[in-house]
Amino acid sequence: MWLSNTKSSAFIFLFVYWLAFNFLVLHTPFTVFNSPDVSAINYVQYINSNAQSPDEIKQQNWQTISLPDDWYNNHKNIKQVWYRANLTLDKDSEEQVWAAYLPSVTHNAAVYINGFWVGQGGQFTDPVSRNQNKPLLFSFSSKLLHQGNNQIDIRVKAAFFEQGLMDEFYLAPESQLHDAYVWKKIIRVDLVRWMTMVMYVLSLIVFAFWLARPQDSIYGLFALELFIWATHNLNLFVSDIPVSVSIWEAMTISTLGWTVVAMIFFNHRFVGEKNIIVEKVIVVFSVLGIGIFFLPDISSIMHIGYSIWDAFVMIFGIYAIVHLIRVYQHKGDSDVFLMLVVGIPILVFGFHDILMINHFIDRRDGLTIQFSVIPSVILFSWFLVRRFVQSINKAEHLAETLEQRVNEKQQELQLQYEKLKSMEKDSILSEERERIMRDMHDGIGGQLVSVVMMLQEQTGEVFTHVCEKVQHSLTDLRFVIDSLDPLLSDLPTLLGMMRIRLVDQLEAANIELEWAVTELPEVANMSPRRSLHIMRIVQEAITNSIKHSGSEKMTLATGVINDNIYIDVIDYGKGFKSSEKNEGRGIKNMHYRAQQLKAGLEFNSLTNGVSIRLLLGINTK
Repeated sequence: MWLSNTKSSAFIFLFVYWLAFNFLVLHTPFTVFNSPDVSAINYVQYINSNAQSPDEIKQQNWQTISLPDDWYNNHKNIKQVWYRANLTLDKDSEEQVWAAYLPSVTHNAAVYINGFWVGQGGQFTDPVSRNQNKPLLFSFSSKLLHQGNNQIDIRVKAAFFEQGLMDEFYLAPESQLHDAYVWKKIIRVDLVRWMTMVMYVLSLIVFAFWLARPQDSIYGLFALELFIWATHNLNLFVSDIPVSVSIWEAMTISTLGWTVVAMIFFNHRFVGEKNIIVEKVIVVFSVLGIGIFFLPDISSIMHIGYSIWDAFVMIFGIYAIVHLIRVYQHKGDSDVFLMLVVGIPILVFGFHDILMINHFIDRRDGLTIQFSVIPSVILFSWFLVRRFVQSINKAEHLAETLEQRVNEKQQELQLQYEKLKSMEKDSILSEERERIMRDMHDGIGGQLVSVVMMLQEQTGEVFTHVCEKVQHSLTDLRFVIDSLDPLLSDLPTLLGMMRIRLVDQLEAANIELEWAVTELPEVANMSPRRSLHIMRIVQEAITNSIKHSGSEKMTLATGVINDNIYIDVIDYGKGFKSSEKNEGRGIKNMHYRAQQLKAGLEFNSLTNGVSIRLLLGINTK
C-alpha cells in the first residue's frame, strides 16, 4: 500500500496535496454554487437611511452602484442601506408564483415589490437576525407585478458596518430560482447544521469514554475540541441569536482559537511528544482570549479579534502541521500521516476564512473551515465504533430489564388497586390507601428515582433515552399514586397535581402551557378508578401533542356546558388528517377509558392545531 512507501514519497504526496487544496480553495476560477438561469440584477440605486419601509424614505439623493456592494469599502459607519432597482415587463406576468432570490446578504434583508412587503429574513431590531451564511428566497404573487416599470426595494441591515454585504439578486418565477436556492441552502446551512449536531453528539460520546477511562486524556481533549468547534459553527446557521451582538461575536472569534489550542494539546498526546513550552504559551493565549468578551464595543471586538487573535490562531495552526511533519519524519507512523492528511484542509480552509473576514478576498461564497471537520470525524470514527456498540448493547439490556420490572410492578399495583376498591365500603379504607401510597413511594418509586440518578451520571444518547423512559415510567407511577389520594377527588386539584407531574416533560420539549383551569362543580362517584381514567386521557392527549404536533404552546382548559364538565387539551401545531383520528393504540385507549367513564371524547382539527375535549356528566355514575 502507498502508505508503506518511503517518507520522501509521503512528503511529496503531502506537498502536492497541499498545493491542490490551495488552488481549489484560494485560486479556483469556479464556484460550487450555480447561478439561476435568469439575468441577475446588479445595477441599483442606494441610500443610507434608517427608514423601516419605502414610504418613510423622504430623501431624494439616491446614488447608483453596482452589486456586489461591500460596506467595508462603500458605507463606513452605516448599519442600514436601502437598495432600489427597476424591472420592466413587456406585459402583465402570467398568474404564477414569483420570487426574489438573494444569494448572499449580511445580515438581514426585507424585500418590497411596488411598495408591498413580500418577506424578510428575520427581525431588524437588535440583535439583528443573522443571515450572512444563508441564501434568502421570498415568494410572492405575480399580481404584484404589472406591465411596464416595477420598483424593487430591499432593506439591508448589518449588526456591524464592516460586515455589511449585498450581492446581486434575482427576480423571476420561483420555479427558475428554486433549484439554485435549495442547493446553496443545503451546502451552507443544512449540511453545517447536521455536521454541528453530529459534532455535539460525538463530543458527548467521547466525553463518556473519557469519564470511563480518565487516564486516556486524548478522549477528553478530542471531546473538548469537537464541542468548541461545534459551538463556533453556530454562527453559520443561527439567525436569531440569544445574546447581544458583542457577546456573540466574541464567542465566535474566541472559539476558533480555543479549537486550535485543543487540537494542539490533542496532537501532542496522541503522537506521544509534548512540547511543554508551546503548551504554556497557548494556555496563556487561551486565557487572554477570555478578554475578548470584556472589550468595550463591537468595533474593538472585531478589530482585535479578526486582526490580532486570528493572526495568532494562524501561527498556532501552522505550528500544529509543522509539529506533525517532524513527528512523522522521526517515527514514520501512518496514524500521524493520516492526521496530516486531515490537518492540511483545516489549515487551508482556516487561512481562506481569515483572508475573507479581513476583506482580502470575496466574501460572497462564505466561510469554509467548517467543512474540514468531515475528514477529521471519519478518521477517528473507527476508534469509537466498537466501544460505542458495546455501550448500546449494555444499555439496551438495561432498558429491557427496567421495562420488565416496571410492567411487573404495574401489575402488582393493579392488584392492590382492586383490593382497595373492595374495601371502599369498609371503615379502614382511608388507612389502607395511606399504606399503599407509602409502599409504592418507598418501594418501586424509590428504586426508579435511584435508577434515574444513576443514569443521569452517564453520558451518551442511549443512556439519555433510557433515562427518559424511566422518568416517564416514574411519572406514570406517580399518576397511579395520585389517583388513590382521597384529597384529589375534585377535578381542579387533580389536574393541578398533573401539571406538577408533567412540567419537566413540557419544559424539555420547550412547550409553554397556558393554564385555564377554573372552579368546577363536584363530579358524582369520583372514585380512584375514574380519577385514573381521567388522568390517563389527559396525559395521552398532552403526550401526543408533545410528540407529533410540533407546537410550542399548549392550553389546558376546563369549564361547564349543558350540565357537562369539559376538559380541553389544545395545541397549536400541524394538526392531523381525518384518517388519523382512530389510528394508534394511544387514541384507542383514550376512547376505551372515555367509555368506562360514560363520557364523551371529541377530536377537532383547528386551523393551526388540534383540540381534544373530554365531556364528563356532572351526575353520571
